[in-house]
Amino acid sequence: MRGNGLTRGILAAALLAGLGLSQPAAARARRAAPDLSGLWTNASLTEQERPDDFKTLVVTEAQARAFEAAHRGKPPEFPPGEDDVGGSASEWWERDVGLARIRGQLRTSWIVSPADGQRPATAAAKAFGKAEHARRKVDFDGPESRDPSERCTDTGAGPPLDNGGYNDNFQFVQTPGYLAIHAEWMHDVRVIRIAAKGQALSHPRPDLRFAGGDSIGHWEDDTLVVETTNFSPVEVRDPNHDPAADMRVIERLTRVSPSEILYAYAVTNPARYTQTWQAEAVLRTTKGPIYEYACHEGNYGLPNILAGARRLEGKAVQDVTVGR
Repeated sequence: MRGNGLTRGILAAALLAGLGLSQPAAARARRAAPDLSGLWTNASLTEQERPDDFKTLVVTEAQARAFEAAHRGKPPEFPPGEDDVGGSASEWWERDVGLARIRGQLRTSWIVSPADGQRPATAAAKAFGKAEHARRKVDFDGPESRDPSERCTDTGAGPPLDNGGYNDNFQFVQTPGYLAIHAEWMHDVRVIRIAAKGQALSHPRPDLRFAGGDSIGHWEDDTLVVETTNFSPVEVRDPNHDPAADMRVIERLTRVSPSEILYAYAVTNPARYTQTWQAEAVLRTTKGPIYEYACHEGNYGLPNILAGARRLEGKAVQDVTVGR
């Protein structure tokens, strides 16, 4: 029997060699794609950009413990004038977490390139962002003047999948041809089309644009590689350029264990960034459930802002009418 088994093994190896496949490659070809389905979270004190507390991507246990002691369980600090009504103190922040570990390293930012851990914005993008920030403090003419997050029209399912201290949870539902990502933040869903073996998917024509872009994926061994293009303009008021016209995001999702997905991504957008910037993050399993975000139902700020603007306009008309 041992001789027969050896003979079968030699014949199988010869057959695979004749087909141009090694035994490991053939095993990968037969193996089903990994299932990414489940409830995941990227809640962490590590976020996309590096805070001023750190100068390096990787820190020691002692440095991490000191940072966590100062920030764990506390809402983020906003610049003066950004949170005058005390929202950070009254909102539900999920910050009872520490810095993230990737490959055993304590990371201070998801961004790994550039080395400073910051998005490499162009001078024009920085100037426009500063001008927009100043304008929104005084422009209450209509909802179009407010940013997408304030209007509850932002996308929460990426790309990329980001975290910010609350509602950092996702539900993945995978089928052979699709991956649906349901984000708790903004109650958003992104559907990624996945190419079958030997199939090539393509994006829509360039003039068809979507808030979260168009995502298509394919498997490279055990990694799902997703390319997203066809983004609609993010800053629709910018008269100089369309910041999202040339944006391209490549995501790589690898289930490295039953409880963890390594999530890497690269963002290219010449209109906003001086170079392609890259990041590594981690998604961990969570018990859930995914809660309803219900942004519009609780969005009293936007109607109150607009109602206040109409009140001021009415007062101005009255003052002119009575000659004040």
